[in-house]
Amino acid sequence: MNVKKKSSLYLLTLIIFICLFPTISSAHAYIKKSTPVENEILEKSPSQVMIQFDETIQPEFNSIQVFDSDGKRVDKKDGRIDPKKPSMLESDLEKNLPNGTYRIEWKVVSNDGHPVQGVIPFQIGENSTGNAVIHPTSKGYTPTLDLIVIRWLQYISNACFVGVLFFVLVVISKESVEKLSVEKPLIKTVKFSYIFLLLSILLNLPLQATILTSSSWMGVFNFSTLQDMILNTQFGDMWLVHVVMLIILAIPIFLLTRNISQKNVLNLICLVLGIGLLLTKSLTSHAASTTNIFLSVLIDFGHLLTASVWIGSLVAMIVLLPLVKSSETKDVYLNIIGRFYKWGLILVVLLAFTGVFSSLSYIPNLYSLTHTDYGKVLVGKVILLLFMLLLAAINFLKGRRRKAKGLTGTIWSELLIGAIILILSVLLTNLPTAMSAPGPFLETKTADHGNKVQLRVTPNVIGENLFEVMVKDKKGQRLNGIEQVTLTFTSLDMNMGVNTVTLKKKAEGIYSLKGMSLNMAGSWRVHVHVLTKSLDTLDKDFQCIVGSQ
Repeated sequence: MNVKKKSSLYLLTLIIFICLFPTISSAHAYIKKSTPVENEILEKSPSQVMIQFDETIQPEFNSIQVFDSDGKRVDKKDGRIDPKKPSMLESDLEKNLPNGTYRIEWKVVSNDGHPVQGVIPFQIGENSTGNAVIHPTSKGYTPTLDLIVIRWLQYISNACFVGVLFFVLVVISKESVEKLSVEKPLIKTVKFSYIFLLLSILLNLPLQATILTSSSWMGVFNFSTLQDMILNTQFGDMWLVHVVMLIILAIPIFLLTRNISQKNVLNLICLVLGIGLLLTKSLTSHAASTTNIFLSVLIDFGHLLTASVWIGSLVAMIVLLPLVKSSETKDVYLNIIGRFYKWGLILVVLLAFTGVFSSLSYIPNLYSLTHTDYGKVLVGKVILLLFMLLLAAINFLKGRRRKAKGLTGTIWSELLIGAIILILSVLLTNLPTAMSAPGPFLETKTADHGNKVQLRVTPNVIGENLFEVMVKDKKGQRLNGIEQVTLTFTSLDMNMGVNTVTLKKKAEGIYSLKGMSLNMAGSWRVHVHVLTKSLDTLDKDFQCIVGSQ
């Protein structure tokens, strides 16, 4: 079986595997359910408040506090994670709280190491007056300049390290290595990449401490804070793994500076360890917060590895650019370019495939793609990737036709766009995905006899929503003679029973109601039941993803 047939078979197997084991990710822990829910009006004082998140939350750097309208704290200061449900944060309240408006202020750290915080308002007593209006909020961490620089440095240096070693071991032929002095400058590039990779990873620990504690850089450089980070967070566990791997990696890096015969073995060891660092990076990404962690991490790792090989190989080609200036070595260099871009086709397919899979995991609909920060950054990344692919095609043709004119500019441009794409990748890794903000729901389905039933849910989040049903006949006219319209809500993520409400007539064929039937984020089935005066019925099921913000 030739290489093309084998590659096609492996790709088909992977596609089938993904279809059989789908994954959903929100990343940045978000609220699935709270007691009380946002803006709920309670008849009497509750004894406890509870917030359940969509994933396990980390045991450190979390808090839950309850305040009245005057800013007085009314919880018992015993905020905790439920030992039986590590995704639930709870706190007891003082007894017999008076009627009024209250707010729950919460903060947690999600599985991927990102802090999330928000406010949940509620009210005790129907006739509370004179209280300030409190709006519910929920927000994740917004990447700052220090995070962007340090994480980008880690991405680019790891990509350079892995890609250059791949170039040395796979792309450059042994004849070229023996004929030209190309190995020395490439290995020098590998060593510089290792130094910057080590620096970025060492800086990652205090950086993460500033994120979780909301302190300055000077404020986190103390023994207790850093110790707490290392011993009590998942990020600290992974940081220790990175440091150990880098210490081990220092040995073959040092030996590469010596004149020994087994350089290919050392290069291979370095490449394996460099790839291992990419894998551990995926374990702390959005993929670590999905419903199918193994598959998501595998796809995220494949995407990161493919991009790293591509960008690192471009660095190697730039290091070897002086070869194109000499008539004796120009043909050899162009041959190397051609050899790489044969691999480039495989890289493009894998990059596109893993990228599409991740997008489907994190983008629930077109609205969230265009109305959330995550979606907008993703669109920008895709556009830049298309430009990068165009430049790659130009470079491939130049290498194949042995034309060196303008090659320096196009290779540099391709690398520059790749570096910008890595900056956007840093942003995507640290922004809340669009799953937490799918936006208003609107869908139309055809029922019996060509009648159409349209359901609209606005804003489609936990708490109060406006539910509106429009019924039209087969001619597109609003249906007359409707006796009653009801909605039945069923959570698809948790057994919460069913809740049925009756909508009020707004106009002929249009029925609506404001209510708090969606008291948990995630997937819901909404059953629309229309009863006409002639006792005919129209029934349709809608499935929507409810956001947390």
